[in-house]
Amino acid sequence: MSRTPILETILDTSARVGSLLVPAGSLESCLGKFAYPLTVWTHDDVLKISLLGSSIGIVHSGRPLVVCSKHQLRGCELSDVGLLLSGGEKLITSSGSRTFHEGEHLQESDAYDVAAFNLTEPASEYPELSKDFFKFQQPPPDTVSKNIVAFIVAGYPSKDQKYDLEEKNHLGTVRRVLTAEPDSQPSDPALLKLKFLQTLDFDPDGLSGGPAFVVLLVGEEFQVYLGGMVLRSGKSHCYILKSGFLWSFLDSYS
Repeated sequence: MSRTPILETILDTSARVGSLLVPAGSLESCLGKFAYPLTVWTHDDVLKISLLGSSIGIVHSGRPLVVCSKHQLRGCELSDVGLLLSGGEKLITSSGSRTFHEGEHLQESDAYDVAAFNLTEPASEYPELSKDFFKFQQPPPDTVSKNIVAFIVAGYPSKDQKYDLEEKNHLGTVRRVLTAEPDSQPSDPALLKLKFLQTLDFDPDGLSGGPAFVVLLVGEEFQVYLGGMVLRSGKSHCYILKSGFLWSFLDSYS
């Protein structure tokens, strides 16, 4: 794996991800697995599923959830959104969903561009469904900028995906894991602008909905938190919904 300059500061030590200490050189692969392709059942006998970018698998307040941006779901029935089991042989849909309605100030802030799908019921039947979900126990603590080591962003760019269900019945998903740093605070307080450490050499369409983890120096230990969710991306920057707003939204999901 290539080593990016900002990660060199921690490559010979470890960072805490929940209760685990993960070697810094393995952080990208460890955190990338919490990104999932956003999958929708199409009701078509041939092209049975559609891929709509990225999503995050998390456990919040004991519930396994898939979280994405609302704009990814335009034209979709929420009941058709689901998660592929390992191997891609079965699509498991949720037992409920939560999003903001059109009248809930959607034009005022990107804080409302979010949707969550509850997998508690299907996970009881298919335990492997959520075994690798990220334990979202709290947003990152407030800290000074010098304690932010890096952001690690993961997702499934649309043009990377190997989608040939019509002729070969084959679905091959490709995940990208990227490193970024804080760039600026947009006028919308729900957002944070990140700058990729290297300009992307691929089309970033499809990264929306993916996680952005932040590596922080807390005391004398490096700790990893869910820093936010990608809402839109270019080749040099992306905008994320801060995880504090995501946390508040999930707390309202009953």
